[in-house]
Amino acid sequence: MPWPIPTAKAIAERIASTIETAVQAVRPDIDPVALSRAVRSARGMFAILGRAVAPALRQVHDHIGWWSRQYFADTAEEEFAYRHADMWGVEHRAATFSTGAVLVEGVVGTAVPAALELAGSDGLLFAIDAPAAIGPGGTVIMTVTAVSAGPASNLEPGIRLRTVAPFPSISRITVQAPGLAGGAPEETPRELSAKTVERIRQPPHGGAGFDYPVWLREAYDVRAVRVVTDWIGRGSVGVIVAMRDGDFGRTPTPTELDDMLNHLGPPGSSTGLRPVTAHVVLVPAEIIPMPISVRLRPDTAETRAAVAEAFARYVATIGDAEDEQNDGPIGALIEPSRISDALSAAAGEYAHDLPVPAAPYRLAAAQYPTPGVITWLPPL
Repeated sequence: MPWPIPTAKAIAERIASTIETAVQAVRPDIDPVALSRAVRSARGMFAILGRAVAPALRQVHDHIGWWSRQYFADTAEEEFAYRHADMWGVEHRAATFSTGAVLVEGVVGTAVPAALELAGSDGLLFAIDAPAAIGPGGTVIMTVTAVSAGPASNLEPGIRLRTVAPFPSISRITVQAPGLAGGAPEETPRELSAKTVERIRQPPHGGAGFDYPVWLREAYDVRAVRVVTDWIGRGSVGVIVAMRDGDFGRTPTPTELDDMLNHLGPPGSSTGLRPVTAHVVLVPAEIIPMPISVRLRPDTAETRAAVAEAFARYVATIGDAEDEQNDGPIGALIEPSRISDALSAAAGEYAHDLPVPAAPYRLAAAQYPTPGVITWLPPL
């Protein structure tokens, strides 16, 4: 049962009652009116002492309460969250670097060295990963990695870069589709605590299905991971990955897939974290918008906005800890009744009809759901 923490005022009243009872016990002949004034009046000497001590006692209660929260991984604050994680061997993920491909144009045969620094118009720096030569067509595609970690280095395709040092043989550098991605802030203490709790509840099994999401989250900002056995035949393990993109997921870039496969261990090698005999196949999640049709009552702009927000919140929770039907969002079972429940919680909504989807359906094995187009139906 919870332990009630009294307010400073309640502590002061308790002190006053204790003093009053104790004085009456040793001095039965004392004037009760004068005693009550001394222990309870704002100008009473005993009352002044009680009000001085009460806030300090309240601070003691608060400090003990704070310490009690540090004993548990799910309520510990930053310093102690790191300590719990360290004791359980849970890695804290640092900020990650964005990577991707760029198209380098210039003089045919020009050797472009590794570690050549490129810069954007905002001063962000990137470095060429491996050397290459500009081909017969005057172009070559090369991979780059951001010099500084974090989401600021994620760039959309088509953005132009330039070399930091003069390089006359290169005329143009352009970010290729799907862009430079993978830069993410470091893991928060709350996210680290959630990983620690997961580690306590589900210890590593050296290659069980639930080990793969843990291994990937140690180094990458993944949103969802699904593991499918015998993906391309006996002994293979399909690891379907969606990267974090706000509250939802996105398809990982080819560079991110290569990096994650090297992290787990490429086929035919004895490196990485996977069991030596496992043939791991990294599969990019397919982002699938979920369309719905709604007849809303009352049908106003404000209510539509609230319903759209409620629908987005529902999609973001598919496969979370409260979803008893799905272990994760990838390949999830979509229940119209749960969508309807979410829409009913929207501010201003009185009633609605949900013709689409008309029946439960399951996403394909590699599909990740995001909010789709809402078709607003006219009133009947």
